[in-house]
Amino acid sequence: MGEFTQLGRSNCVGVQLAAVPATDQFLFMERPQSNHPDGKHYNAGLMDSVTGEFTNLKTPFSMENCGHSYLENGTVAILAGHKPQSGYVEGRRALQVLNLQSRTLDSVGSLQFGHWLATATRLPNGMITIMSDSPAPVGPVRKDGIKNPFYELWDPANPATTTVFQLEDVFLSNTKYFYYPFNFILPTGDMFVWSNKYGQIINPLTGKKVLVLPTWKDIPQAKGMCTQYPFSGTAAMLPLRVASNYTEVEIMIFGGQWSYGWVNTTAVDLSMRLKIKILPDGTYNVGKWQAETMPSPRVSGTSLLLPNGMVLIINGAKRGLLGDAVSGGGAMLNEPNLSPVLYDPLAAEGSRYTELARGSIPRLLHSTAGLTLNGTAILAGGDRSSRYWMPADESYSASPTGFAEYRVELFAPPQVFDTQHRPAIMACPFSIGFRDVMSIAYVIPDGTARVTSVVLIAPSSDTHTFNMHQRIVELEILDSDNDNNHVGVDGDRTVTVRGPPNANVAPPGPYMIFLLSGRTWGPAQWISVVRN
Repeated sequence: MGEFTQLGRSNCVGVQLAAVPATDQFLFMERPQSNHPDGKHYNAGLMDSVTGEFTNLKTPFSMENCGHSYLENGTVAILAGHKPQSGYVEGRRALQVLNLQSRTLDSVGSLQFGHWLATATRLPNGMITIMSDSPAPVGPVRKDGIKNPFYELWDPANPATTTVFQLEDVFLSNTKYFYYPFNFILPTGDMFVWSNKYGQIINPLTGKKVLVLPTWKDIPQAKGMCTQYPFSGTAAMLPLRVASNYTEVEIMIFGGQWSYGWVNTTAVDLSMRLKIKILPDGTYNVGKWQAETMPSPRVSGTSLLLPNGMVLIINGAKRGLLGDAVSGGGAMLNEPNLSPVLYDPLAAEGSRYTELARGSIPRLLHSTAGLTLNGTAILAGGDRSSRYWMPADESYSASPTGFAEYRVELFAPPQVFDTQHRPAIMACPFSIGFRDVMSIAYVIPDGTARVTSVVLIAPSSDTHTFNMHQRIVELEILDSDNDNNHVGVDGDRTVTVRGPPNANVAPPGPYMIFLLSGRTWGPAQWISVVRN
């Protein structure tokens, strides 16, 4: 049922977590804490997901609540941040990139407005959108109470500043509370944008609405279900598949909190699933949200796409909502949910959820998760780790450092233990162009098994319940080792695949490539999708 192991200890809390392409490392970023394990005050660092080694990074900016994405060359980009605090300067307008050589986060420009709780989305043309509320004094607040109606488009080729676009007033007025959207690039190049209980498909290059998405207001059990901060659910786009020619999209939203929720309110125990069919003329046939019951309520969790298309839902709480503290310093999230669940979108309705092995470390506010090259989940973060309440009959491991949680874990899903069917890549090109054909050499312990699926997975970039960069693109298999003619001189087998069809399906940049035999995946290799 899966297994938790402790990887090591970070020197800063994993409030923001981003995989670093071409390495086994993850970038950690936080708000400054006073009790760092190393006695220093860096608010960023790198952790090796194999060795557990942690390296501090320098930056002048306050970075809590920033967004993060990737340039086409694999460089990690950090956009926006937080107000000045603990000696770090105003970060809500910051534009930075990770410099591995100097171990610094380097400033490359400035946003026009400040952004806090920022969603960063990489577009097919290599640009990145940044969307969020912008609290005064760094963002406009209109007389009618609608916060910053603008989002910004950043071009890494001209990094000094941005282009500004305006969303419809109806979008912002319907999102309520904070505007921190779940964004996904569709195979048309349009962007799915959902915030709380309302969403649209828009053209991200103009801000123009393409269509209004259906709501779940007519689903009785979902009445009052909210999904954005502080009622935070988590969301993922299911894999884009060859069988549909990449024209069928499914969006999942897991958990959240009810509109009347407070610190002791039981969280939402529903997930919502929406199917979108892309028609030959580029228009959409959008279905209705379908509700399913999860094994337990969850708020402030993270959803992590696994290589076989299943979704791991992990971290979070059974009660409360996101935020620092109530009067007196108590936590706003309570009763940690220590049991991850696995969602299988291919299973029959009513049997899609499986509860996995229970963990012991509560991960509530400011907790994160990411997919490693080995196909396991790295788990980090946690604030207010000493002020929540837990039922007396439930065991758990309290943070040894009190307020902040610095212990970092790995969670291995059940499929990782199917060692006889884990394909290991022996030789694979480091880049692939659109519709390019390439062959991959691999070995697999079970001599009767073979590779049945090859997928690209964009690197994890997780914060505040949303892994804003993950994406799975299945590749077409043209030829595979189903007879002895495909066994090489060294005993390696080969599988030949075709690259993704275009930039809308797979925006150019870094990916991990995984081979699967049935539902079991092996270790991945970094690969770049390039323009040809």
